Amino acid sequence: AREWVQIHAELKRGYKMKTVSSVEAIKLTANGKGVLLDVRFAPDYALWAIPGSMSVPYVEGGFLASALRLPGFKKVNPRFVDDVERVIPDKRTKIVLMDIWGGSLEADPPTNKSFTDPTKGAGSLPAAFELYQAGYKNLYHMRGGVNQYYEDCETIKSLPEPDPKTWPGNKEFFGYRQFNGKDRARGQRDD
Repeated sequence: AREWVQIHAELKRGYKMKTVSSVEAIKLTANGKGVLLDVRFAPDYALWAIPGSMSVPYVEGGFLASALRLPGFKKVNPRFVDDVERVIPDKRTKIVLMDIWGGSLEADPPTNKSFTDPTKGAGSLPAAFELYQAGYKNLYHMRGGVNQYYEDCETIKSLPEPDPKTWPGNKEFFGYRQFNGKDRARGQRDD
């Protein structure tokens, strides 16, 4: 595995991957011009998702991970790139990747952490790296992930509104509480 600091630098400086807001993501993908690609764990996508997004999980897990929500039972999906190639075969398609809280390309990662754990929620950046390696060209990263999108819907009425009954903001295991009130530009623990 390549070290996260090197992968982060390659995404930021080598591929010049852009981070976009919720509004920019919707504009990039409006009218079929691109795809909102949700890489979260499949059970999370099934419970709450951005309207019009497509799910290709970057992490997977069996019963202990999905039904019981036990940490430590998720693993990176070894078929991730193949799954994306099946649903988005044109590698020039604009793809906005998102996960639960987004991670960050806007600040350099801490040097005291050499690896990221993509099973912890901020999997959109490691997923993007794999897609760049597979030849995809037009990748974007959504700032703040799905959590930020749901928050933005409260104040930005032009965003497609998710079903308000699906907002899990008060449920600890969705990660919202650990994200709420923190610096979204920094992302969360995996950046």
